[in-house]
Amino acid sequence: MSLGVVAQTLTSKVNRSTVNVGENFQVSFDIEGDGSNFTPPSFEDFGLLSGPNKSSSMQWINGNFSSSVSYSYILRAMSEGEFNIGPASIKVKGKTIESQPISVKVLPSGQRAQSQQQKGQQNQPTAGASDAQEDLFLKLYVDKKKAFVGEQIIATYLLYMNTQIVNYASSRPVFNGFYAQELEVDPSASLVNETVNGKQYTVATMKKVVLTPQKSGELLIPSLDMEMVIRVQDKQRRRSMFDQFFGSFRDVKLDVKSNEEKIQVSRLPLNNQPADFIGAVGEFSLKTSVDRTEIGVNEAINLSVEISGKGNLELITLPKIEFPSDFETYDPKTKQNISVTAVGTRGTRSFEYVLIPRYAGEFKLKPITFSYFDPASESYKKLTSDPLTFQVMSASGSMTENGAAYIAPKKEDVQIIGKDIRYIKTEDPNLKRKEGGFYRSPLFYALSTLPFVGMGASIFLLGFFRTQNSDIKGMKSKRAAGIAKKHLVKATKLIGAENEPFYNAISLALFGYISDKLVIPISELNREKIEEALRARGIAQHTQDKLKKALDECEMVRFAPGVVRGKEEMLAASKQIIEALEDEL
Repeated sequence: MSLGVVAQTLTSKVNRSTVNVGENFQVSFDIEGDGSNFTPPSFEDFGLLSGPNKSSSMQWINGNFSSSVSYSYILRAMSEGEFNIGPASIKVKGKTIESQPISVKVLPSGQRAQSQQQKGQQNQPTAGASDAQEDLFLKLYVDKKKAFVGEQIIATYLLYMNTQIVNYASSRPVFNGFYAQELEVDPSASLVNETVNGKQYTVATMKKVVLTPQKSGELLIPSLDMEMVIRVQDKQRRRSMFDQFFGSFRDVKLDVKSNEEKIQVSRLPLNNQPADFIGAVGEFSLKTSVDRTEIGVNEAINLSVEISGKGNLELITLPKIEFPSDFETYDPKTKQNISVTAVGTRGTRSFEYVLIPRYAGEFKLKPITFSYFDPASESYKKLTSDPLTFQVMSASGSMTENGAAYIAPKKEDVQIIGKDIRYIKTEDPNLKRKEGGFYRSPLFYALSTLPFVGMGASIFLLGFFRTQNSDIKGMKSKRAAGIAKKHLVKATKLIGAENEPFYNAISLALFGYISDKLVIPISELNREKIEEALRARGIAQHTQDKLKKALDECEMVRFAPGVVRGKEEMLAASKQIIEALEDEL
């Protein structure tokens, strides 16, 4: 027996509304779509044995898609009486909603509950379901069972069917130890026929995932659980003459589960590992380009470094580049055009630098190198760009001045000179004979104009401080991405440390970026203000969802470290969030 009460989109239910003392029962809270900050009731009248157990499901009914999240708990009845389970609450799109309380009756231990007898009848196997097991099953296939850390694996869940499916719902597997990228598949568009053990089946691709292992050892690719409603022939039912000729049918509920697969993941070899190796695994190419090589002092050069190919592109960081010390450089802007395909991740990831030479002369940029591990040959490969030479002209149009290389003074030297030394005045002095009397004297005119000068100075200073404050805010906004990346570099160094310092660094990078970019003091920053500010600036909803998920996991790591993504996956996701916000803001 199931009792359900609906409060807007939040539903609370128990599998048994009447139980005996000492017996266990389940209470669950379901929400259509997704929410955050779920708060359960206290369960003070019962013993809590398990929970919260979170599960997600997807469902297609007549071509319509829906998803839901469920939080369930296993409780034990401790004493006789009638008790209420209080409301649970959850936030949906900034609004808090609550479920209705549920009443549970607890009988003495010797008295049999009617609902239990009914439950026993319900748990009897449905006729026809066992026959349908042969007509419907799930199978998990992987393209490889041995891989290196960072080498992509394609996991495909196929549904074999020889019966009519009315509707179905699917769970969402959790791929622990993998960076998972799910492909969008349409089961109805991928139908093929296949013969298994002499029997013809229609095969549909239910799920396809690109998995990148983040650690070595034996990793498990979980099964896919599905709840199916199928239409079977009712051989016992004969109510009319039409049933005799055409047969009668009924709907049967069936739980289907695929197999699991164990993957043996090997560490990347340490022998002959290049010093510039940054974790790239796959097959790649390197391309560099500049918009010009002959420029003037203080003019900008645009340098583009492009990495393309197949592999873990989204987890690649920028290669280390040694720029001439006389060049002023800025943090690069990252662009990517990456697609997840049935054979893995392909695309391009580029890093665009702005370089400004401050002195005249000829400067050489050393070749840029990029190393990656090739799983096919099980070896490291190194790509090297061509060296670049820049001809920087002085203001006079040459690279030298008076036969010698032009060397401009440093900023620090100019500042010191400005404070210590004053230029000698060479013009003729304008001397006048001193006249007696205060009237029409210089002091008289000075005092007469003082009120006007003071007023003008006040207006000037007010405008100056306003402009200065605006410039400071603008500078903080421009430097937001660079500061956030410094925190991510710190997080990279903490990958081998405990969870809390690493996720604290991730949280600081994300919160700090939002604070600087949107010019909101960190003390005033909270989830609601972030959502409101991003929504007001028209940030894409999927970018907001990724940011919200990352911030939630950084908070959860203090209480439930096992349910968050791996460190490498979280680091890559944080970089993508900042890059996406940088492009949209």
